[in-house]
Amino acid sequence: MQSVEALQQTFSVEGVRFYRQDGLVMVEVRNATANALLTTHGASVLSFTPLSEATSQQDWLWVSESAVYSGEKPVRGGIPVCWPWFGQADKPGLPAHGFVRNQVWELASVSAVSPTQTELVLTSASSPDTLAIWPHAFELQLTVTIGESLALSLTTHNLSDQPVDITEALHTYFSVSNAPEIVVDGLQGSECFDKLTYAESYFQTAPLKIQPSIDSVFIDQTEPVMIRDPGYNRCIRIEKESAVSSVVWNPGPEIIKGFADMNDQAWPKMLCVEAGNVLQNAVTVPPSAEHTFRMVLTEQSYVAELSD
Repeated sequence: MQSVEALQQTFSVEGVRFYRQDGLVMVEVRNATANALLTTHGASVLSFTPLSEATSQQDWLWVSESAVYSGEKPVRGGIPVCWPWFGQADKPGLPAHGFVRNQVWELASVSAVSPTQTELVLTSASSPDTLAIWPHAFELQLTVTIGESLALSLTTHNLSDQPVDITEALHTYFSVSNAPEIVVDGLQGSECFDKLTYAESYFQTAPLKIQPSIDSVFIDQTEPVMIRDPGYNRCIRIEKESAVSSVVWNPGPEIIKGFADMNDQAWPKMLCVEAGNVLQNAVTVPPSAEHTFRMVLTEQSYVAELSD
């Protein structure tokens, strides 16, 4: 693990500070347009607060008050990286949502692109431990760009001489005013799979009114997705490139009781809307090739968006 002292010396960038919280290394970023917080454990973005007068100036991301920072498990909240599989593994005993969200990533670079934009690059690579559970050589790179918007690009480098199949997602936990009042727009026309009932799939025909509990996967979904939040008077827009799946999840008042790192009453304040490639949208990466998908979050006026 890179030490806080070594990181501060290596990446002496204005507005970037390193510190330790329990067992994790934290990276605090402040520039002219936003404040953000990341951890090298899982390469997770844990906080993003825009500072522009045109935005709500509230944190877009939610982290559980009961989140664990020991390094024994992923931090509950923020933007975990799900890779090289999404959901349950094919083999029993392997962690859900892959293994990189519970590994310490290497911080490769930190740069002040401009006074209004900071870029961080984190990497993770195959090792004897990963090869024992997923027998493919790889290097994974996450580029996080913090400015008026928040952008994340995840690049898979297949270092093996065989093609590999992956599913992947940026499992974003959004902070919301009240989940049952949220509408998620832009999913229309995509095929929906309900992971709670496993009922027959259907095509989404209207904006999605959140009714917790919900765990729905939308495949072949390419349009921007909007999270309309009347309580916070804001609309967060999710755009993605080379990603054709979206996932919407909220545990609701009963399922949340099964999570030790989430308070039973926390479910109305969070909503996961995830971008990636899952289920039938799995990606095949050829040998010695790479695949990148990108997610960009921006804020729009809630009132203006409704009047369009």
